[in-house]
Amino acid sequence: MHARVSAPGRAAVGEGEGAGSALDRLVRTDWLLPTAAAGVFGFTAKFESALAGVQSALTRIHPTGTDGPSWHAPVVPRGPIERAQYTDSFPHLLGTVHALPPSTGDGAGTREDSRVPTDTVLAPAVCYSVYPSLADTTSAGPRCFDVAGTCYRHEATSEVGRFRSFRMREFVTVGTEETALAWREEWTERCRTLFAGLGIAVRVQEASDPFFGPGADFMRSSQIEQSLKYEFVAPVRRGDAGTAIASVNLHKDHLGERFAIGLPDGGWAHSSCAAFGLERIVLALVHVHGDDLADWPAAA
Repeated sequence: MHARVSAPGRAAVGEGEGAGSALDRLVRTDWLLPTAAAGVFGFTAKFESALAGVQSALTRIHPTGTDGPSWHAPVVPRGPIERAQYTDSFPHLLGTVHALPPSTGDGAGTREDSRVPTDTVLAPAVCYSVYPSLADTTSAGPRCFDVAGTCYRHEATSEVGRFRSFRMREFVTVGTEETALAWREEWTERCRTLFAGLGIAVRVQEASDPFFGPGADFMRSSQIEQSLKYEFVAPVRRGDAGTAIASVNLHKDHLGERFAIGLPDGGWAHSSCAAFGLERIVLALVHVHGDDLADWPAAA
């Protein structure tokens, strides 16, 4: 058991248990390892055991079987992120990688303001590693992907569950409009079944999708009307009104057009994904079932 350490960057949020006291409790009960940076944590062996159980549950619900996800690097090339228009929509959330120029040597010019952007950024979502692999091609049939990786978003908060560095697993399909729509519908029901089996009472709510580039704010009401995104919301701490622990997203042909993924009969491919915040799901399980893994349901 780790000694109690106050998590840095605490800020009370919502009602009931504030962010600081919630983080303190998670550290005290051997789930999280605090660092000097707000929103950045290490994870104990107990936490990793629980997360492995979540991963296994996700693998089991795959409709056609999967050996598990392909894991992607926490950094991705800058080009595809710009091509997807993430840099236009969310420049404040994107973490960039800077370094001294290659010509720097012998300790010269090593001031921080000498660092320049590199050709990589921190991955904001795992699926951004999928679309470049299909870019500038014609898709002969539906393509499905099971992917996972460490992501980063520069959130200005210490709220429990809203970590800046976190892990995500996504199930992605790229194909016709009918394929993408069916995927969204099937995974919506699959998520309901998954969380019921884990003993997590979720609320399903419509939301706007962040995949539509710089015009997304103007399209928000239209996106909700078209039911392009469903979030699965559950408390991750006492007093939490609800945090999105997973989502299903219909991107229409936005990413197909951005990455020039064509269909044999013309037009751009449509895409859809089901995304799971692995740490958030573990926190929701802790909130519901307590700190002793022996008390958790077998599905977890």
